[in-house]
Amino acid sequence: MKKYIVHFLIQLLVVFSCCNAQSSKREKEKMNKEVRELVRLGRDSIIQQALTALDKKASLANFSTTSLQTNGKEVYVVFSNSVLYLPMNSIFKYMMGVNLMTNTQFSNTIANPEDFTSTDAIPIYQETEVAKKNITFVLEAIPNLDASDLTNFKGTLIIREKEDHYAIRVISEMQESWYKINKDAGIMYDEGHAHLEPEPYIESDEPKFQEIPFKNE
Repeated sequence: MKKYIVHFLIQLLVVFSCCNAQSSKREKEKMNKEVRELVRLGRDSIIQQALTALDKKASLANFSTTSLQTNGKEVYVVFSNSVLYLPMNSIFKYMMGVNLMTNTQFSNTIANPEDFTSTDAIPIYQETEVAKKNITFVLEAIPNLDASDLTNFKGTLIIREKEDHYAIRVISEMQESWYKINKDAGIMYDEGHAHLEPEPYIESDEPKFQEIPFKNE
């Protein structure tokens, strides 16, 4: 379990790691011709291109976070969810991305239980009304956390439904927490926390990926 969660976090941080945004002029000078032409299309147009390339059924409604990043030579568009409610015996694509310069695509899946598989096509995660209701129930059971905290939530909250409880994982950049919440009483138990060591810094002359600075943003 621990190995899986740490691997999950590393994947998430690698995809979304970026430097602080600099001025548009300076960033523009770092971009090659192809990237500059793509950026000129604007954020909305690039996002639509990425969705079309990934899956005709995909839409922004499936994801809570959209990241557009470049290192000056490549452009990645990554769609993900920070809050995931997983019914019993389910599996979803929760993160999808595409490199628009090479048309290289990827997607990550998440399941309940973790080793659950399916021979059917894996659907894109979508928050149902039942999921919203149960997420609210879980949030109310967690001290010092409510729905408003999720607006700018930078980590990942995973809720797996079990027979008599919800198994919770909360992952941030520096900490992993886990606990269970009784379905009937809404009481939290089996709580645990672990400090996560940051990835070692490695100096490199290669340009780093960072969010694309669009005009009017």
